Amino acid sequence: MDTGMLASELRETWVQPLYFGIHKAAAQDFLVGNAHCITVELISQLLANFDWRSRTVGAYLVAVSDKAELTTWIDRLLLRSDVCYAGAAYCFALAAINSEESIAFLEEYLSYYLSQTELWFDQAHAMAALSYLDDVNGTARAAHYGEEWASFVANKTNWNLEESIARFKESMIKLQNIRSRIALNDAL
Repeated sequence: MDTGMLASELRETWVQPLYFGIHKAAAQDFLVGNAHCITVELISQLLANFDWRSRTVGAYLVAVSDKAELTTWIDRLLLRSDVCYAGAAYCFALAAINSEESIAFLEEYLSYYLSQTELWFDQAHAMAALSYLDDVNGTARAAHYGEEWASFVANKTNWNLEESIARFKESMIKLQNIRSRIALNDAL
C-alpha cells in the first residue's frame, strides 16, 4: 500500500470535486456521471493516501458504490483516527454498507472512544450512524451506549446527538438519491 503523495490526476479528478461532501448538487452530478469509474483500485489509492481529503473521498466512494469488500479497511481507519475530518465519512460508509460486520465496527469504535472523554473525535458521527441503522433495521443497538454517551458529553455542551442524527439521516437520503440516479443512468 503506497501512502505517498496522491497522483495529481487523481487529486484533480476525484478529490477536488468531492472532498467537501456529497451534499452539494455538483458533487452529486459528478458521482452520477462518473459512477462507472469507481473501482476498488481507485478507492484503495484514495484510502492509502495519508490525507483527510483523499480518505474522505475514498469513504464516500465506498458508500456510493457499496464496495462492502472494503469494510474492514474503513473500520481500521476509523479506529486508528489518524487523520482529522475523515471519521464522519468512515461512519457514513459503514452505515451505507449496513452489514453485521459494519455495524459491529461502529459498536467497536463506540465501545472504545466513548470511554476516552478527552478525545473529541467522531463519537457523534458513530452514534448517529448506529442510530440511523437502528431505524433502518428495526434494532436498538445505539441505546446500549446511552450511559456512556451521557458521560462522554458531560463536558461537551455543544454536542447534540439529536442534531447529529438528523444531519446523518439527511446525508443518507442524499446517498439513496445518488444511488437511484446512478441506477437510472445505468438502465438508460
